[in-house]
Amino acid sequence: MTQDPEESQKVDVRRPSPRPPNGAGRVHAPVRRSYDELAASYDTRWRHYIEATSALAIEAIAPEADGRALNIACGTGELERRLHELRPQLRLTGTDLSPNMLRRAAAKELGAEWLAAVAAHLPLADAAFDYVLCVNAFHYFRLPSDSLAEMRRVLRPGGTLVLVDWCDDYLSCKLCSVWLRLTDRAFYRNYSLAGCRAQLEQAGFRIDSAERRRINWLWGLMRFVCRVP
Repeated sequence: MTQDPEESQKVDVRRPSPRPPNGAGRVHAPVRRSYDELAASYDTRWRHYIEATSALAIEAIAPEADGRALNIACGTGELERRLHELRPQLRLTGTDLSPNMLRRAAAKELGAEWLAAVAAHLPLADAAFDYVLCVNAFHYFRLPSDSLAEMRRVLRPGGTLVLVDWCDDYLSCKLCSVWLRLTDRAFYRNYSLAGCRAQLEQAGFRIDSAERRRINWLWGLMRFVCRVP
């Protein structure tokens, strides 16, 4: 998607933060606390997993891609770091609900914009982005339908959503789901490929591709590449 660089820089991607519903802070608090605690060790602890999942997401974006890209639930900015290296023409914005994660991301000095926000209430303008990425985060979203609606809202007509997440079609992921429900206060739920497809279509996305892929013996992932009609 080609666009005059000077004109693109004039676009203000922000908007006044939408008012979240009553109780929204309590709903998201477990995820925020968990990732504030993980921030200092996250890049080291999950290095191989981050590398594999980031590669799967970036693979879906053409090398010549330009425009504005938003990463929802960006964490420590490792996906942005790889995009900065491999797709340097993209102008990057990352959102996350964890202040500690955002501080780690900002310290990498990637020239990206970092915003504190939950996926279901993005302080961003309508149709402001050419690409939205959501990688390794959808299983934490307490309000998945609202989150997908926000992704669609901030994408331009013809814009691309790349969603990568755990896939509940794999037995190992099913077992992890059971364990995480018992042990991880941040975890919400996993989805099957068909279940996630149905949610995306209900949100108004046109699905260009949907696939499952294993990255090791434990983690089975799904990747969707979708467009706004």
